[in-house]
Amino acid sequence: MSTKAEVTPRRRRRQELLSSSIAAARRLLADGGVESVTMLAVSREVGIAGPALYRYFPSRADLLRATHRAVLDELVAHVRAATTRQPAGDRAAALQALTYAMFAWCVAHPQEFDLLLGGDLRLAEADAPVGDDGGNGTFYEVAALTFTALAGQWADGAARFDESVRPELAPELAARRDVLLAAYPDVPPGAPLGLLAAGRVAWQRTFGLLCMTVYDHITEPDGPVRRRYITALLDDLTVRNLALFGLGVSDAAVLDPVFAPASGIGGPEAGEPDAGTPAAGTPDTGGADAGTPEHGPGPAQAGLTGVGRAEPRESAHPAGAHPAGAHPASTLPADGESPGATGRRARLRRALLEESLSSARRLLDEHGPDGVTMQAVAKDVGIAAPGLYRYFDGRPGLLHATHQDVVDELLAAVEDARSRRPADDPSAQCHAVVHAMFRWCLAHRNEYDLLMSGRLRISRPGGAAAEESHGSGPAPLMALGRVGAVFVPIALAWWRAGCRVIPDDELPPALVPHLRAAREAMLGLPDFPPDVPLGLLHAMNLCSARHWGLLTLTVYGHVGDVGAPEAAARLDALVLDLMADVHEIFGRPVSPDVVPVPDIP
Repeated sequence: MSTKAEVTPRRRRRQELLSSSIAAARRLLADGGVESVTMLAVSREVGIAGPALYRYFPSRADLLRATHRAVLDELVAHVRAATTRQPAGDRAAALQALTYAMFAWCVAHPQEFDLLLGGDLRLAEADAPVGDDGGNGTFYEVAALTFTALAGQWADGAARFDESVRPELAPELAARRDVLLAAYPDVPPGAPLGLLAAGRVAWQRTFGLLCMTVYDHITEPDGPVRRRYITALLDDLTVRNLALFGLGVSDAAVLDPVFAPASGIGGPEAGEPDAGTPAAGTPDTGGADAGTPEHGPGPAQAGLTGVGRAEPRESAHPAGAHPAGAHPASTLPADGESPGATGRRARLRRALLEESLSSARRLLDEHGPDGVTMQAVAKDVGIAAPGLYRYFDGRPGLLHATHQDVVDELLAAVEDARSRRPADDPSAQCHAVVHAMFRWCLAHRNEYDLLMSGRLRISRPGGAAAEESHGSGPAPLMALGRVGAVFVPIALAWWRAGCRVIPDDELPPALVPHLRAAREAMLGLPDFPPDVPLGLLHAMNLCSARHWGLLTLTVYGHVGDVGAPEAAARLDALVLDLMADVHEIFGRPVSPDVVPVPDIP
């Protein structure tokens, strides 16, 4: 008797319906993001009654989980295919190909990347996270390919690792090595933990730049300049990452262009002439930035530092004041009335605005950005949903106002931390700011989700980001830009003290136009000197890449369980590693006055 399961018509029909449902979910995801993937929308796409879909997916979370798996499989297959195109035995080329293939795929599929990154956080309330069962996070499968190649290089004697691993990180790294050894039998069993630690550093750097690119936190004076800048910065980070293992760039590597023609973000218009020289090691990608939303009037943002716009600071409130605390009146102009409007009607309107924003903050904290809807807020404050449209420009306007309020709270927290450190110790100030940022973001994970992904998730029909908070004029959603400005006085203090700076004429040419535009824009910041070298801004961006990479991976649950008993010690060690990297880039000594990461939730 055959033990092979018979493929009956019913079973075949079930498989076909499962496949078509996931394909429909993929189309909805690409067109409208995670929010558009609903049971009703998918059932309509595949032509069945809504309740029938629950026979195949018990809940929306199960549908998203299956979609997540399909997206991840596609990404992993794309990365694997890129590595197989490299010369046999050239593992350095394979590592480069892996990096560029992952980067290019995610840039071309921003909504799919958003699901992969945020799935563990946004679906955590529905049974279990979407990542692997070992707590390694969604991107573990891609990161594992990196380690496999590095382990092979080490076994061949081509890769070295000279630094020790912090004791607080050793148990987790050893556990991850065991998982890798079980999954990949070809990995040499004696691979040192330092190899994993160095691979993690490289991963954080690349991932930080990837998040800034996909979520549009790097704006541009024009499309080609932006694309060449990002490509050149990725080139630079790749060189530095390979140097962690004593490796150099392989001239034989066949790499995907970071911005492919007609890509969803920054893809060139067909037929547009080249606007400059491509970065070394990657094909040129000049052309108009057709897929990038307009950012409103004002100068360009300064890359990852995000300090290009000298935006006026709205009234900040103490950290922890929300959601229960009152919101500053100056941030809530009401339907054409001036902030100083008086009278009973004006007071009632402003009270309703404050109550609505407090409600939005509660919903955000409890359910994430998807839970902040006009209907939910209106019900919470006790008015009809259409009445709320008098105060906010639809849901995008509501989310925009919530977004700005969250940024204010985070800024208040980090600025308070910086002010508590000695004014003549920029190293201690840098430690304090980074630690405060990690502390706040881990305590407000859904709020960070909105800050990071705001430009992608807060959108009007057609995909353009919502640029205006109600009644306040243009206010671009550059959360990380406003926060990044906190680091400017620290970098300037290091520069005045003689820190290490790459001379402008030694910078990769593709970096220079963007950095020049950033420097010009930053002249609007307080006490910003016009003769700041471009190399200082480049150093800030290198540091920002790893900072935002580590923070994002941690908040979204891709670096172990943040609630585990050992999480505080592990995170403190990771941040100390980050700080060591920052000080090495600037060539400055680490301050002995270091503040640990307290109160990890």
